[in-house]
Amino acid sequence: MHTNDMAEFLISKNIPSCDICVWEDHKEIYRFMCGFKNASKTEIIKGDELYYLYSASKVITCTAAMRLVERGTIGLDDPVSKYIPEYAFLRYKSPEGIKPCTNVMTVRHLFSMRGGLNYNIDSEPIKTVRKETDNKADTLTMVKSFIKEPLEFQPGEGFQYSLCHDVLAAVVEVASGKKFGEYLKSEIFSPLGMENTGFFPTEEEQKRFAAQYKYKNGIYYEIPCTCAFRLSKNYESGGAGLFSCVNDYIKFADALACNGTSYNGYQLLKPETVVLMRQNQQSPDTPPVKPGYNYALGVRSMTDKEKAESDGDTEQEFGWDGAAGSYTAIDPKNRLSVFYAQHVLGHDWIFSDVHPVIRDSIYFL
Repeated sequence: MHTNDMAEFLISKNIPSCDICVWEDHKEIYRFMCGFKNASKTEIIKGDELYYLYSASKVITCTAAMRLVERGTIGLDDPVSKYIPEYAFLRYKSPEGIKPCTNVMTVRHLFSMRGGLNYNIDSEPIKTVRKETDNKADTLTMVKSFIKEPLEFQPGEGFQYSLCHDVLAAVVEVASGKKFGEYLKSEIFSPLGMENTGFFPTEEEQKRFAAQYKYKNGIYYEIPCTCAFRLSKNYESGGAGLFSCVNDYIKFADALACNGTSYNGYQLLKPETVVLMRQNQQSPDTPPVKPGYNYALGVRSMTDKEKAESDGDTEQEFGWDGAAGSYTAIDPKNRLSVFYAQHVLGHDWIFSDVHPVIRDSIYFL
């Protein structure tokens, strides 16, 4: 499932713009970009463009939380209510109707998407908070609204991709005593030299964004360069709210691929924490999150190379992707990492036809 000519492969897909970078052991071994920054096709991309990461934010959020787990500030099996008291009183949808939860929602459930939450960002409680706060609710205030509707199931009794990592960001805020964005900057972005990553782009940064598109019936429609998961003017979505660029994200991915230590010697995570992060957290009856992958502490984690249809040396590979097509693969065994960026929503075939080829091809560069 690989190609010996990544550039030719990506050009053949006719994506409006894309940018890919591969590092091995703290050094860039491959870089390619093609397409145009703007929809009028007058500006060729240069490699410093900004993109909304959408769910590729999740790997950063979970890494941030794991730093607090390492210190003992947060426990994986702590009740979420230890940090957000409102989460002590939960209800869920049972076959017999709405019932009080008898299971406690834990931090581990947030990491592993087993909290019972959903991904309805237009729920009535969220709308109410927006209205009551003049659309200025902060992260913690907004997250408290999520459980005003019943959970889809009791915590720990199922898997559902959801707003769990947004709640995890709020837990990090409470545990660290810092706004989530400030914590990320001090603990991850500044130490790694990620100067172009954050939640709220300035006017100058907004000019650097690659045009964003919606793909439908084979046609690319330009759409406003915004992120729907920014639920208010002050909301920092740990699940899908960050923007970044390829030059920044690859530094982060490389640190995880090199057992938690970055190119400049910063210890992002301990080696044993990286191992823990990619350990499966799902029950035996949970369907794979992708063919050949289970879902671990905030990342997909390869468990069956044959089912993943991989022909690369990928046994330890983990990572995630984003709604607009971004993708990261991290391999501690080979100290290899890749980050791929594009800016197209609704591009469903990218996940099945392009990401696996990128994953495998980095072993043949």
